[in-house]
Amino acid sequence: MEIAIVLSLLIAAIVLFAMEKFSVDVVTLLLISTLVLTGVLTPAEAFAGFSSDIIIILGSIFVIGGALRETGVLDFAGRVVFKLAGGSSKRLLLLLMGSASALSAFMNNTTVTAMLLPAVGGVARRARISPSKLLIPLAYASILGGTCTLIGTSTNVAVSGYLARSGHQPLGLFELTPIGLIICAIGIAYMFFIGQRLLPDHPEGSLTADYGIREYLCEVTVLPHSPLIGQKSTEWDLSEHDFRILKVLRSGKEYPPESDLRLQPEDALLIEGKVENLVKIKRFFEVFRVISRRD
Repeated sequence: MEIAIVLSLLIAAIVLFAMEKFSVDVVTLLLISTLVLTGVLTPAEAFAGFSSDIIIILGSIFVIGGALRETGVLDFAGRVVFKLAGGSSKRLLLLLMGSASALSAFMNNTTVTAMLLPAVGGVARRARISPSKLLIPLAYASILGGTCTLIGTSTNVAVSGYLARSGHQPLGLFELTPIGLIICAIGIAYMFFIGQRLLPDHPEGSLTADYGIREYLCEVTVLPHSPLIGQKSTEWDLSEHDFRILKVLRSGKEYPPESDLRLQPEDALLIEGKVENLVKIKRFFEVFRVISRRD
């Protein structure tokens, strides 16, 4: 009977995740509650994970990642990488992969990839390079960097926790570093000398058309009496509405969302997020123009 309940809940979870009607955390809590109510799990077993070192470590990693994103540190890093590359595509590839792998060694690799995507897109536009030449190296570098430390990937943390529960010595923070650095170096070298030749070269704009990325880009204008006026572009918490400022358009000039840039009336903001969510934040803006919407 318990097996049937667990399998039924597993199928229900997959369906709910695919429908995206409810957030992941809501679905997860519903599943845990159902398992407790049906007697499959005891209350102590259901919530034992919240006191796990693994959960605390992973939660801390996501908090640090969010802070780096919202404060503009990653955008600043992208500009520094572009400046150091000096217009050379090979040097840019090497710097990008090195930076991504270094960050992934101390943060969740999936989070690093997601956070660096906008910065990589901006760097590609400045360097007039197809994003296709940088996105796959970015993903590979984040995976390779995650093998260098205990907290580089959630898998390493989970394995260490399992070893400790089984009575073995848990993994040390830098125990995997020697072999991880070798793997990382080989991967970056392969991409630098061979892999980049195999990457596609899509013309500018084709990726957004093929994959519907523009459906999540909106341009909005700040009201003269908006509460955003005077705030730094990185201070307004767009994350609660699933939005993020990509650039600020002012007097015909484009500005990145730097930490010291304060918003002014009539600023146009290019923001990333679902078009449907604009209704939730409409009170902040005089008008909004949707660059593209879902049909």
